[in-house]
Amino acid sequence: EGADQSAARARSLQRRLIASAALGIPVLAISMVSPLQFSYWQWVCLALAAPVTSWGAWPFHRAAFVNLRHRATTMDTLISVGVLSAFLWSVWAMVFGHAGMADMRMGFSFKVDRAAGTEHIYLEVASAVVVFILAGRYFEARAKSRAGSALRTLVALGAKEVSLLRPDGSETRVPIEQLVVGQRFVVRP
Repeated sequence: EGADQSAARARSLQRRLIASAALGIPVLAISMVSPLQFSYWQWVCLALAAPVTSWGAWPFHRAAFVNLRHRATTMDTLISVGVLSAFLWSVWAMVFGHAGMADMRMGFSFKVDRAAGTEHIYLEVASAVVVFILAGRYFEARAKSRAGSALRTLVALGAKEVSLLRPDGSETRVPIEQLVVGQRFVVRP
């Protein structure tokens, strides 16, 4: 039963990862490469990022809520708060700030302009964080599933018979279930 659950978890994460990457990579590209930005590009990015930050990130949001009810925090709490903060700030800046204008362009710069806060959105951050964390969790779940499968295969290949060592040095083959504590035996492939 544990193997089935592990494989199901890996498949669920794989679906979320593929869908989130398909929607999130265009958001990242458009947001970070100025020549790709067209009139109202930010609204297209918002439409693409919304499912990533809600459905794609749902496992993180759900875990954060469960932990909140128990007055605990985990990495899921940090991920959920970060993704929601970046997404909600972007929505606020687009609706109430200057980031929703038709001619809005967002370039890459190392210079910080404190006065231009409502002209910046972070939809690419919210989307990329979700995609990267989902990828990590998917590869972890897949590795666990494969490792569990390998261990089950090894157990199935385990010895069915042993050779009991007699005091005179001779050996007698018996089923492994007949072994008792204190007996000396040899297990052969």
